[in-house]
Parts: sequence; structure tokens; C-alpha cells
Amino acid sequence: MKKKTPNQGQIENNKPSEAAGTAVAEAPEPAEAPAAPETQAAAEGALPPIEPLIRNKYADRMNSKRKLPMPAKIALGVVAAAVLGGGGYFAYTKMNNPSEIVSEDTAFSALGFLETYVEGYGQTAAKRSEDLGKDIKGTVTEVLVSPGDEVKTGDILLKIDADETRKELDEAMEAQEDARKGIDDAQRNLRSAGEKASALTVTAPFEGKLIPPGQESSGEEGEKTAVSELRVQPGDDLDSGTIIGTLVDDSILHVPLYYSYAYIDRIQEGMPATVSVAYTMTSVPATVEKVEKIERISPDGTKTFRVTLSFENPGTLTKDMDAIGTIMLDGDMVVPADTGKIEYNREKAIVLESGGTVTSVDGLSYYRFTEGQVILRMSNPDVTDAVESARAAVESQQKMYEQKEERVAELQKLLEEATLTSPIDGIVIDVAATEGEKVDGTRSVCTVADLSSIVVNATIPELDIDKVEVGQPVQLSMDSGDMFTGSVSSVSMKAETTEGSRGGSSINFPIVIAVDESPEQTLSPNRSLEFKITTATREDCVTVPSSAVVYTADGAAVYAKPAEGQEFENAVPAPEGSEVPEGFVLVPIETGISDSENTEVVSGIGEGVEVFLAAPQDAYAQYEQQMAVASAG
Repeated sequence: MKKKTPNQGQIENNKPSEAAGTAVAEAPEPAEAPAAPETQAAAEGALPPIEPLIRNKYADRMNSKRKLPMPAKIALGVVAAAVLGGGGYFAYTKMNNPSEIVSEDTAFSALGFLETYVEGYGQTAAKRSEDLGKDIKGTVTEVLVSPGDEVKTGDILLKIDADETRKELDEAMEAQEDARKGIDDAQRNLRSAGEKASALTVTAPFEGKLIPPGQESSGEEGEKTAVSELRVQPGDDLDSGTIIGTLVDDSILHVPLYYSYAYIDRIQEGMPATVSVAYTMTSVPATVEKVEKIERISPDGTKTFRVTLSFENPGTLTKDMDAIGTIMLDGDMVVPADTGKIEYNREKAIVLESGGTVTSVDGLSYYRFTEGQVILRMSNPDVTDAVESARAAVESQQKMYEQKEERVAELQKLLEEATLTSPIDGIVIDVAATEGEKVDGTRSVCTVADLSSIVVNATIPELDIDKVEVGQPVQLSMDSGDMFTGSVSSVSMKAETTEGSRGGSSINFPIVIAVDESPEQTLSPNRSLEFKITTATREDCVTVPSSAVVYTADGAAVYAKPAEGQEFENAVPAPEGSEVPEGFVLVPIETGISDSENTEVVSGIGEGVEVFLAAPQDAYAQYEQQMAVASAG
């Protein structure tokens, strides 16, 4: 550490190590504090108890043995904890800022100014710097600027014939089209897989009755009868293409008949009619639904046209029954040239589009279903897995397309930027290409920086990072003697590990210091300078020499001499056998910040109190000596 005059501030050295690229001596490691011994009861054969220690500046006066009364015993464990915790910082300070030997045994507390700071080295950089042309491939055709030129936003800097980039764009656009086609194929596969998955649930396409499939055979007089029906139950495995029946709407029936052409202009749609079925001896009212003016020659040579009659099913009629229809015209009964076959209003074969294992059946043979009602359900892991696979393929193709799309956009932008223009007002820092030179897109060819806003990039050791905060003031100095001011603008919480040139490593945290603008002086990038960050200040605070502060089991204290009539709260007498002058008592205090010479007293004593000066050297030596004896025993 650097030696500072009293009240100028304690230096917390933060110069970067050789591994960091700056030739600065590494800070010494904090002295390792000894562990606090446990208090032991005196027993035969045991070592005598370790006596409590008091910080005293003058070792030659404190080396004699002394026993302290119980009220004023100093806890060695607290001393050790102070060394390991805040004491690490103290040892670091003492090694770099040894206290000056004073000629007096006592001093007086006084009002003063204290300041602490962290120092180190950093490097300047433009707050905004733009590297241009680093992705463009082609040939440089014009260079219009040189390093040091001042440019404005939009000024042309270089021109590049980006022939290689144009070739890449053509290839990227072809790849993008292929990816688009891949999406179309994947979506078709997904639709197909989804349809197969949906087909595992079979529903009625319209309201009707399910007629089971069966093999028809001719009976007497040509009648046909269903001789088998499908029986399905949960657990059955059905193949794709299996017909489970025919759904028919038999609430309305139709019968096409042929009438003589003599009535072609007389029979009209909507006329009443009667349909008769001889087999069931049934006659039902009907209506002329359709008249088709076709020409059909009957077996007896009569020219006929087709009329379709529609009627409600009384519940006893079905498809393919023979029927005739009569129509009354001006009191005359017109009959068809031949009988016709009854037809259902609507029918559709229910064919399984996917195979699987039946999980539930809601009714099959002759069951009447409403539109959309489930007929049966099946499961098929292969089908459901195919849906997930197809969906994943669509997502993959979409991501691929997006990547190709982004690449096309990048290349198009590069072509637009083949004529390099300055994106900011600033100075040309570097021109890394000449006319006629081929550039391969791996490096920038021109750099422009805004020198009106300079920052300092630096690192802070792990030991000091908690002291540094955004907004703290900073003093900056260069080897030339130029001075600048600034403030901490950012503190990274992500540590960086640096390997030392002599082995070992250090942990540091990056910070950024914003440099204040100066009308008289300017900074350029890539310059090394020293920084001092003010971490704490106290004005008009009560201070005592740091050598007066001792540490007890309850914390910090000083030996103070009360003035006439004055009393200190919680004070205890000085230990017997010590060299503490008569009249001084041990007074607990609360400390604040400290510099190389003085310590802030927040509470406990006020201004103008006489205190006894003490130092830790002999206390530590005595403690280490007694610990060595204990270990040897």
C-alpha cells in the first residue's frame, strides 16, 4: 500500500496483477490469524490458561506477564475472529501502511475528516465504438477516409463490391424455399396422422340406423336376406378398412318409377300420389319429388320418363321392396309402366379408417344414432405416436425455415451495407483495408468511435468489491500528470479468474468508470491510467489514533481517562499489572471507517477525551508464542 499523510485517506490497493496485462506488483496476502484457544480449567498436568491480550503500541512496556480481573478480560477468540474477518483487511493495511512511531503515550480524540478509497489501474475506451464491414465478403473498391478523420452520421467511409455475399444470398434463398416446402410436407403428414388419430373414434355422420354388414343370398321369389351381423366388444382388434355396418336414414323413403310419355307435360313436382307395396299389402300417401324428362323404352316398347315419389316410412318398409305409385290426373289413375325398388333417404357404409383395439362400444346392429354420436372408440399407440412425431417434424421445419429466413435477411442487410457509412458522429479509429483488397468477412475493415464519451474499464479484487458501488466518485491520473474525474457507472457481479505469473490465481470483478467531460483536456481510447475510487467519507467525525483501539469480548474499546466529574458508560478498570497509566479505564466504543492513521468513533466517547495509545504487535506475538507452547505440549 501507499503511505499517506494523516487524514488523507487509507489506500486499499487494487492494482492489477501481471496476468492482467499491467506491470503492477501483486498485493501481499493478508497475514493469517491464529485461531482462538478455548478457555481451560486449571488441572494437574494441563497447560496454564492463556491470558487475554490487549493491543499496545509499545511492546517493550507490555511484554511482562500481567493478570487481568474478570470484568476486563479480553476474549482471544474475538481477537482471532477480528483478524480472520475484518482483521484480514487490517493486516493488509498494516503491511502496506506502517504506523508512525509517536513520542507520546497518549493522545486526545478530536473532530476530523476521514476518507477511504480503492485504487488500481484501468484502460480507457470509447463508450460507443462501431466496427464496420466485418461480415461482408467481396472486393474493396473505394476507401474514402483515413484514421483520425472526423466523420458525421451517414458519411460514406468505404465501398465494397460484395460479389461473394450476393452468391451466399442466392444460396440462402434457395435453402429458404426448400425449408418452406419442408413445412408443407410436414403439415400434410401431420394432417394425415391427425385424421387417422381422429378415426380411432367412430361417429355417426348423420342421424340414422346402423344396419350390420352381411352376405345377401337369394331366397324364394328372389328376396334377399342378411345372414350375418357384426358383433364387436372392448378388447377386440379391428383392422383398418373393416366395415362395421351401413348407417341409413329410413325415415323417408323414395321409389323411382317410369310413366308413359303421354303424361310428360301433365305430371308435375309436388303432385299427390300413392305408393303401394304388394308384399306387405301397404299403401301410403306420397308426393311427386322429381320429374326427369329422360327417354326409356319399356320391355313392351313404350316410351317412358322417370318420376321419383317420396313418402314417410310407416315403419314396415325397407330398401329394395317392390312398389308401384299411382297419380290421379283429372279423375284418371295413372300407373307406371313397371314396378320400382324402394330406396333409403340416405345411406353410408361405416368403414374403419384406422385400425386398433376397441376400448368402448356404444351400440352397433340396428342401433339408431344421432348425428355425431360415438359408435365405438379404439386405441392405437402407433397412430398417436405418429401424430406427436409429425407435430415435432412441423416444429423442426418451422425453426429451420426461421433460421433460413434470418440468414436471408442478414445477407440482404449486408448487401445494403456494402457501402459503409458512419452510424455515429465520431473519429475514424482504424481503416484495415485498401482499394482492390479482398475481404473475407472475418474482420472489420473500419472502426469509428465517439470520443466525446470515454469510459475506463477496470477490475476490483474480490476483497474490495463490496466496498465499490455505482455513483462513487473517482480520481483518474495518467503518467503524463494529466488528471481527470469520473464516477463508477457499473459494477459486474460476475467474477473473472486471473492466473498469476508466479502461479496461483486471483478473483476480480469488472467495473466501468464514466469519465467526466473536460473542456480543457480530452482522452483517447486504449490509454492506461490510475484510478482512486472514494468508498467512504466522514466529515466532522470524532476520531482517535488507530493505535488506541483495542478489542475485547464485547467488541472495540479504548483506554480513556475521564475528566474531573466525567463518567463513561460500561467502563471497567485497567487490568492489573499492565502498563496502562493510572486513571485510565476501558471504555467500549462503536467504530466506523478508518484511514492509515485514525479511526472514526461513532459512539462511546466524544471530542477531547485523552486515550492511551496501544498497538497489536506484541499482543499477536504473545498469543502466537503461547499457542506454540500449547501445541508442543
